[in-house]
Amino acid sequence: MDKRKEKMELINMAVEYTGRLIEGINEAVDAFHEGMEGKALDLVVQIIDGLKWTMEAITVTLDVQRDPIDISEINDPFNEMAEALENIDYVLMADVLEYEVLPKVEEWNQKLFLNSGEPS
Repeated sequence: MDKRKEKMELINMAVEYTGRLIEGINEAVDAFHEGMEGKALDLVVQIIDGLKWTMEAITVTLDVQRDPIDISEINDPFNEMAEALENIDYVLMADVLEYEVLPKVEEWNQKLFLNSGEPS
């Protein structure tokens, strides 16, 4: 299998993965809002791992993306998440996830889908 085809398959995997990541982010936000911090923090660990994988997939496939994705836009929200964890500020964590990370992952999902070449 040629490299381009492998990268296109990785983009397709990333489309599916970001869809699940969106669900996980929503679940974590809900858990924070419902006072289930333990569950929410477990999900945050998974979300961070998921974001890391997604960012690696985006970086590896940049050369085949028609509409390249800029992963550096997630840096500020990552820093805010770290600050929220350091300060044990679950309201801030929920807000950063809901209003900064989630929209960015939704945007990535859309761009990855468009880059995948799959028909709508």
